[in-house]
Amino acid sequence: MSLKINNLFKDVKGKTILRNISLEVGQGDFVSIVGPSGSGKTTLLNIIAFISRQSSGEYLFNGADNQALFENSDDLSNCRGTIGIMSSISDLIPNLNIKENILLPSYINRDLVVTDLYYENLVHKLNIANMQEARPYSLSSGEKQRVLLCRAMILQPIMLVADEPTSNLDQENAVNIFNMMADLNEQRKTTIIMATHDKKIYESTRKVFKIRDGSID
Repeated sequence: MSLKINNLFKDVKGKTILRNISLEVGQGDFVSIVGPSGSGKTTLLNIIAFISRQSSGEYLFNGADNQALFENSDDLSNCRGTIGIMSSISDLIPNLNIKENILLPSYINRDLVVTDLYYENLVHKLNIANMQEARPYSLSSGEKQRVLLCRAMILQPIMLVADEPTSNLDQENAVNIFNMMADLNEQRKTTIIMATHDKKIYESTRKVFKIRDGSID
């Protein structure tokens, strides 16, 4: 897997959110994007994860231009199927149990099969095997974050994109989530790109990109 961004800009309603962003990420990298609130971290992650696209500049994912992928729905769907997105706690669906929440990506991407063995190994690795029938409201914040990480990994993505995965957690739970992500990166060679404010967390990743006012230092 390779990711290369050159001279990328993003404008929203006449305001420049990202300016002249250039970066490269390789297979198996564990990368942090750090910066204050409003600096453009989430906007950049959304472009990387094919949720939105840039106003100008180049984004190559495995050598394919993202603008071209957006023009072909099948190619875009296939590409998105290789990316796991660790979203916010509020994205857990309250009327589904934990197992159903975890398997939600497989319901959406029906061409991608989740084997029972992979599912069981993953829920045990993330220490949530005993809560599969529970509803999200009954879980702690740390448990919900583990569920979100499990859901993001359920289709065995080659890249995981995580937006503030340790936010609103105490330090112990934040370290636990980070260690689980690091284990997945090490053992499965999953490329991880994470936005975070936590200095103790981002100093433990292999690469750090610092963004301020929409530009990388």
